[in-house]
Amino acid sequence: MSHGSKNLFPSLKALDNAKEVQLITFLISMPINRKRYIMDTLQIISISGQIFAILNPIGVIPTFLSLTQGMDPDKRHRVVRHSILTVIFLTLSLAVGGSLILEFFRVSVFSLQIGGGILLMVLAVDMLSGLPRTKGVEAGEEIAIVPIATPLLVGPGTITTVIVLSKTVPMLYLLVSILIVAFLAYLLLRYSEVLTDILGINGIRAISRFMAIIIAAFAAQLLYGGLTGWLTSWGLI
Repeated sequence: MSHGSKNLFPSLKALDNAKEVQLITFLISMPINRKRYIMDTLQIISISGQIFAILNPIGVIPTFLSLTQGMDPDKRHRVVRHSILTVIFLTLSLAVGGSLILEFFRVSVFSLQIGGGILLMVLAVDMLSGLPRTKGVEAGEEIAIVPIATPLLVGPGTITTVIVLSKTVPMLYLLVSILIVAFLAYLLLRYSEVLTDILGINGIRAISRFMAIIIAAFAAQLLYGGLTGWLTSWGLI
């Protein structure tokens, strides 16, 4: 056996050892990565649920059908598409620029949580009592943007929620959640007639009331977080 062959075996053995170490490291990291993936997914689902509840596209369906009554299907679909694109633009802008807005007005996160919590609680009570988000809405050529995209979908509650989340959750999770909710809102409005035939107006209203309960719970969480932050900053707790 040549001298070169003798030097080759240690190299191959070292390579095998390195591969074994990589394999063991990969196997050890698999449960950790899986757990992290599950936690990330659950957080995105939680954020999406909060945004979906306050956006409440289900509660908008009766007004949407009323405003688009008599439209041909193609025109109605264009209205849905333009509305959702406007919603995406507004919410993404708020998510990215939320910090700048707070800094410009010199508003702390704790103050925003308290103010937003009060606002969302009032909106939740209004939704539970059956009051509409907007009153005296008239159908027009620009209903895709006003009033459907805003204020029906992106109203004060949505604005507050997105800005608060932009300061309290990872930005990537927030952006992904916004896109998920926008897609769900598109499907609900796109097939609103089918959904109404299945659930009926009363069924849609019942789901909308349930969304109001979720909003009230989120509002209570914001109030608790804001008050706790205030008291902690003052050294009271």
